[in-house]
Amino acid sequence: MDMVDVAFSLRGGTIPADHGWHLFRLLAERLDWLAAEADAGVHPIRGARALAGEIHLGARARLMLRLPRERAQQSFALSGARLALGNSVEVGSARLRQLFAHATLYSQFVATGTPDEAGFQRDVSAELERARIGCKVICGRMRHAQTEDAEIVGFSLMLHELSPEHSLRMQAAGLGAGRKLGCGIFIPHKSAGAVGS
Repeated sequence: MDMVDVAFSLRGGTIPADHGWHLFRLLAERLDWLAAEADAGVHPIRGARALAGEIHLGARARLMLRLPRERAQQSFALSGARLALGNSVEVGSARLRQLFAHATLYSQFVATGTPDEAGFQRDVSAELERARIGCKVICGRMRHAQTEDAEIVGFSLMLHELSPEHSLRMQAAGLGAGRKLGCGIFIPHKSAGAVGS
C-alpha cells in the first residue's frame, strides 16, 4: 500500500479542538471519493490551545490527508476552498510528503471501540499481533470526540522500537477505527514523552 501525506496550508482564526467529524463532512462534500476510499485518513489539525474547547491556527497550521498515492493529485482540488469550521478557514496550496521509516511513532487518538484502558491495551496488542508488527507500546491519556450521534473514546498511543518495515506499514495502515475522523493515524516522534500530552 503506497501511501503519502498531502499537506495544505491553512489560514483562519480559531477552530473547535474536537473538529474531526465536522472536518470530514466538509472535505467529503468537496472530494466525492473520500468517504468511499477505505485507506484514506484525515490528520487532526494541530494548533495552539486558545479558549476552552478551541485551538488557534498559527502560520504553520496544516490540513493533512493520508492518501493512496494515486489519490494525491485529486485532493489538490481542495486548494482555495473555504471551510466553515467554527470560523471560516481558507485552504491554501498543497505539498506532497513521503512517509519515512522512524523507530518511534505517535498517534494522539486511537479508538478500538473499548473505552477502558485495560481493554484498549488488549485490543491494540491483538491488532498488532494480527498485523505481525513487533514493537513496544505506551498508552497515554484518554481522549474523547463527538460525531453526529455518538461519542468516541480512545487513548493517545506511542509505538517504539519499530523496524523500518513495520514503521512504514503502521503509517500506511493505521490502527483502530475512525481514520477519517483523525483517529489511528501515526506520525514520527522523537520522544516517548509526548504520549502523556
